Amino acid sequence: MNKPIFHLSILLLLYSLFLLYGALYPFHGWCLPQANVIKIVFIGWLEYIFLFDIVQNLLLFLPFGLFASGYLLLKQTSKKRTLLLATVASFCMSFFIESLQTYNPARIPSLLDVALNTISGFFGALIAVPIMPHYPKLERMIKNSLYFGSKENLWPLLGITVWLSWGFYQLFPLTPTLHPTQLLDTFMPLYLFMKRELPFIPMRFSHYALQALMLYFSGKLFITPARFMPLLTGFISLIFIGKIAIVGRYISIEMLLGPITVISILAFAQRLYMAFSLNEIDEPVRS
Repeated sequence: MNKPIFHLSILLLLYSLFLLYGALYPFHGWCLPQANVIKIVFIGWLEYIFLFDIVQNLLLFLPFGLFASGYLLLKQTSKKRTLLLATVASFCMSFFIESLQTYNPARIPSLLDVALNTISGFFGALIAVPIMPHYPKLERMIKNSLYFGSKENLWPLLGITVWLSWGFYQLFPLTPTLHPTQLLDTFMPLYLFMKRELPFIPMRFSHYALQALMLYFSGKLFITPARFMPLLTGFISLIFIGKIAIVGRYISIEMLLGPITVISILAFAQRLYMAFSLNEIDEPVRS
């Protein structure tokens, strides 16, 4: 099995499922459309055009195009054929989603969305062209940074489970949006704190500090020491950035200061311990 190709196909599958989830949420109140599906998608959208929707749809299919193109490039498909197939796949996926949205009264199916998603997938495919020659090297680097354990040692799997569970908890309900009002609401607690209209809440600070402490020690179970701090800070940052585009999730000063404080203290303590250990080793040599 060609592992880079297999792993990329898994990423493509997972992101496709995420697209279906985000585009078809909420999962209630579904009913038969009042007109023909094709007619709704191609005609009934002209009165619903919003700037945030344009931006969102231009970004939404970038990863899909990137993963699809990367998969084809690793299969030794020519660049022109790869761009064509990835773009067609983006169109088919988007059209399938918009057609399903006609059964959901809470969603607005649109030919504009199909066009923007197709363009987004094409740009994602373009991005993959210069990136994919380095993908096997990147995958090796990640593999050398992580230890997944064995039948005799399941502790690394426990650490990975803790990280994934925390990420899911932070991002739930996983419903993406780039609506300007929602983005403003996300940063409102931080904005009100800066204006001194919202107090600093020690309990919430402790809550996030303890979460960072949990991630730090569980990360020790499956991350190599050389890349531990970059992966820890990168993962926490990625989850918090993801929260910005999730419906109903908020960014507060306690959320930011809790992990920063804990990780800074632990990193300093670790460096101090390493320096002390080296001095203890050097002392007998000097004697």
